[in-house]
Amino acid sequence: MSVVLSGRRDYAYSGKNHSSNRFMGLVMQKERKIFKLLSLGIAFIGIPLLLWFLGDFPKRSLLMDSLSLLTILAFSLLLAQFFLARTNRGLVKKVKMSYVLKIHKFIGYVFISVIMLHPFFIIVPKFLDDAVSPKDAFIRLITTFNTIGLVFGLVAYTVMLVIMVTSFFRFKLHLKYKTWRTFHAYLTTIFVVAATWHVITLGRHSNSAFTMFYVIAGACGIFYLLRTYLVKPTRKTIKNV
Repeated sequence: MSVVLSGRRDYAYSGKNHSSNRFMGLVMQKERKIFKLLSLGIAFIGIPLLLWFLGDFPKRSLLMDSLSLLTILAFSLLLAQFFLARTNRGLVKKVKMSYVLKIHKFIGYVFISVIMLHPFFIIVPKFLDDAVSPKDAFIRLITTFNTIGLVFGLVAYTVMLVIMVTSFFRFKLHLKYKTWRTFHAYLTTIFVVAATWHVITLGRHSNSAFTMFYVIAGACGIFYLLRTYLVKPTRKTIKNV
């Protein structure tokens, strides 16, 4: 009788250890996910905020400064998209791919929408300024081609629209996932190069520190992309979830 009871106690104790180990494993896995995502957040939100507050930029109205900061963070988070995809193998190993894709889609739709409003962020405040009318500012914006920065800005804006439309209506366009993914990747590269050039040459807050941040982030992201699609193609197919 005592042997049987002892066996039951040992079994119960073993079961508790198994549950405890499983719980600790889940906690550690969650901590690794949080650490990976937190490091990206610090890089693409914390650094731009730090550069903003440390930069000696001319003070403007609260509205204009808020719109500028929103645009900077939106562009920075779009650069982070390179690292929130299958190209970032280290992140995909630690965090479930479906979760990474959810974050990728959320950032893409929200902050591309913010960047799409960027021209209006420039035009709308003109209603409060008597120097240039909103109509004249808009016409000048879309018809000025004598500055390479403006040309690259228009190219980036057009490519961004194509990215958003093809992403949102992929199924209605009957695009195969692999075809769309490759198309999306190369369009994103064109957008980042053109937008970065536009921001560096015409951005009100593009000092040397911001320029270095944009160039390094963009170059690293493009490297990840080329490594995935050209140099070392991914052998294991990740399901479209």
